[in-house]
Parts: sequence; structure tokens; C-alpha cells
Amino acid sequence: MMKFISRLFGKGDDTDNLPGGPYRVVGGALILGGIAVVSPGFRDALLAYLNNTWKLGLSLDAPWWIGLLLIGPGIILFVLGFIRDRDGTSKGQFVAIRHQSFQPLAANLPSDTLPARMRRRKVQFYDCDQSSFMNSQPVDPTGAVRLQEKLAQHIAGVRRSDPDAALGYYGIVHIPFQFLAGCSISTFPEVALFELNRNDNRWHELKAGDGATLEPKLTRVSDPANPSAAVMRIEISYPVAPAEVAKIIPGPYREYTLRIETPAIDKVTHYGQVHAICKLFRQALDEIHNELDSSLPVHVFYSGPVSLGFSLGRQISRTIHNRVFVYNYTSQNNPAYAWGVDVTRDTPPTEMVVRPTLVVP
Repeated sequence: MMKFISRLFGKGDDTDNLPGGPYRVVGGALILGGIAVVSPGFRDALLAYLNNTWKLGLSLDAPWWIGLLLIGPGIILFVLGFIRDRDGTSKGQFVAIRHQSFQPLAANLPSDTLPARMRRRKVQFYDCDQSSFMNSQPVDPTGAVRLQEKLAQHIAGVRRSDPDAALGYYGIVHIPFQFLAGCSISTFPEVALFELNRNDNRWHELKAGDGATLEPKLTRVSDPANPSAAVMRIEISYPVAPAEVAKIIPGPYREYTLRIETPAIDKVTHYGQVHAICKLFRQALDEIHNELDSSLPVHVFYSGPVSLGFSLGRQISRTIHNRVFVYNYTSQNNPAYAWGVDVTRDTPPTEMVVRPTLVVP
């Protein structure tokens, strides 16, 4: 019953708030207030409760016709809420991008998992499956990047033909490809992010609001006088070992850490958490742009969920920031960060993929 009432008022859950919700909330309040005035027993009980609880001193003698004056506008606002929902949730298509480079393939996004605000739109599913390039030996990130260029081209075409379109992003994909996808479609107006729930093996949209406080912190670890590069270690799911970074990036370099208080898996659940971490990442990129020579590269080492990796990529400007290289971690390799992608370059793939060599002490 409560779930039905919540949906009636446009709040099925934290992420399903519909555009007509405020109209229905105000309209519903007016209707209930009007009923309270028209119905003497209900009115007296409600006003007595309010008076006893908050000492408001409200009169119990309000004329019954005042209730009608409240109910009429309330019904109008309530109906307008549903009209606003239909107008606001059917405009533009919803493109659900499944981004995949591991096998077995992750399941598609079920229709009942789509946000309520998107279900009246025309839904288009788009697969970017790079697993054939990344599940053989040796791996072929260049071929995977070449395939991913089609994703960027497709989304650019959607944006040109349908300015009101919205995106959904989900999948299980290597970190450099997450950042590359985000960077290539950074200006899209509305993006819904999904993560795989480990308990029910279903995709769920991140929740609205701030969620639990992760206390993300950006720290400038080292700042030599004449750096040759900048390094960013982003620690959300696990720590990023400085020793592994030093194996492939020759010093001296300016070094940042961006980490939550206690890195662990499944910590990112809300859009507010993503926004807070992305804001710090953008701050570091802007500092580097403003304070260091534009020729110095930025090397990013990330441990975290796919939705956040994609969102961090959206903070990177190809026209403003220094070149940004994002690396993939494989514990069996030496160095562990055996390859990466220059996400600020959009072509050709042979120049975007880098394979660093071990730094000689």
C-alpha cells in the first residue's frame, strides 16, 4: 500500500522521482487538508493532534466550505502532475549502453530496471563488446579501442539527431575503456548509471542523493620543482601501490592521491558520491593545467567501480587539459600496469594505446 502511495506521488524509490511529483505532493496536501476541514471528525482529530503536539492553537471552527476551496486546486495540481509526467518522460530516446570487455558477458539491462522517468521513451540498446580482443593472448587493446570508436561515433550521431536523448551506462569493462567512453561522450545532458548487485545479480541504477559519507580526499603527495609528469592514484575499491606506479613512470613527478576513507568494493551507491569524487578529480586536472606546462602528461591509476570510472572520464576535457593516460592493472604482469590508453586522443588507435617499459633504477 505504501509503495503504491509513493508511486502515486512520483517517488517510487530514490531514483524514480518523476517530474510531476512536486505537483502531486502539493495537490495531495491541499486535498488532504480540504478533506480534514470538510469531515468534522477527521478535522477535529487532526487539529487536536497538531495543537497538542506543537502547541499551534489552531481553531477547530473552520467553515466547511474552506475545505472545498482547498480540494479544488488540489485536484487540479494532482492532475497536472500526471500530465507533466507524460510530457517530461516521453521526450527523446533512452540509449542503454552495455560496455563489455570481459567474458562471460554481463546480462542486458532488463526493462523493469529502467528508471521510471525513462520508461515512456523509445529505448535503444547498444552493445560495445570488446571481449574478443581482450580475452586472448596476447591482449589487443588497440583493436578494442578501434571498435570503441564506433561507440563514440554512434552516440555523437544520436546527440545530433535527438538533442533530448538520454543515456544509460552499464557493463564490466577494463578501466582505460571506461575512462575513454566517458571522455568521448562527456557533454551528454543526462546519463543514468548502473551497477551490478552482487546479491541478486541484477543491474540497479545508482540512487539519488548523497548516500553514506565516503569522505573522499584529494592530497598532493609530492610536488618537485621540475616535474616530468603528473601522477594520480585513485583509490576507491582498493589501494594503488606507489611501487607499481614507479615501475613505469620515471620521476620526478607531481603525485596526487584521491581516495575515500576506507577503500572497499561496493562503496559507491549514490549519485552524490560520484559527484563528490568527480569534483575532486576535476580540481586536480585543473590544477595541473593551470600550474604545470601543458606538454606534461597526466598518468591515472584507478581502482573503483565502472560507473565511477566512466564518470571520471567525463571530467576530462580534450581541449583544455593535459594529455591523460589511464592504465590497466593485471597482477600477473610485470609491470602490473602493462598497457594504457591516451583518452584525450581520439585517433588513431595505434597512437592511443601505450605499453610502458620497466623503469631502470
